[in-house]
Amino acid sequence: MPKLMRLSAYYVEYAGKTAEDNLGENVEPLLSLFGYYTGSGLFNTAETHSILGFDVGIKAAIAMVGDNLKTDWEGVGGVKGGPLGEYSTLPLPLIHAGIGLGSNIEIIGRAFSYPIAETAEGESENITLIGAGIKYGVVQNMLLPRVSVIASFHKLLIPDKFEFANVQTISLDLIVSKGIPFVATFYGGVGIDRASMTVDLKKPISESFDYTQSMFRGVVGVKFDFIPFVFINADYNFGVNQGVNVGLGLNLR
Repeated sequence: MPKLMRLSAYYVEYAGKTAEDNLGENVEPLLSLFGYYTGSGLFNTAETHSILGFDVGIKAAIAMVGDNLKTDWEGVGGVKGGPLGEYSTLPLPLIHAGIGLGSNIEIIGRAFSYPIAETAEGESENITLIGAGIKYGVVQNMLLPRVSVIASFHKLLIPDKFEFANVQTISLDLIVSKGIPFVATFYGGVGIDRASMTVDLKKPISESFDYTQSMFRGVVGVKFDFIPFVFINADYNFGVNQGVNVGLGLNLR
């Protein structure tokens, strides 16, 4: 998490310096990074829960830091280099849960909150991610590969002291999976994440800039089923951003 704090602080300074130059060019990598965090790790199978079946656990979205966040930026004071020049990965933990509603439908929710600043009164200011989605099982025949679709919405809430405003993402995914009973489930999918962000600059004059970016994403992964009522999964995401998701939790189908 100190890495994300550093990234946020860097943008506060950097945005003010480049408002009339190449702000948009350098906001795009940050926007795609947030899009990765909100769009990835939404599923570990195309199977839907039965009514009141559920899963709950902890997931870690681990983004690989690309060159667009490492080099070729001029920061405050003319210092060259991006905010994450010495890092190769950037992990983010999430609490994730899903519950079945019947008729091959389930709802998904996840959240994350971490303090990154304090108010003048000493109270904590958090960066918070909240998300919700709906999953529908298109094909749920156990003899065939299962197929599902997911639509989700995420919002990243950022303290007012930072000059870039809240970020939101809409994601759509198509998933296919096939399981070996009591052993593992292999899954894959394709998705698109559409992330939007507003940068509210206070200096040198008050001005707002809106940015939107769409990113395609592919996923391949495996979920291990050999421990009753427990899931362990890992998947690789590729596209504009690359990364790995791992998860651990309880599962009742």
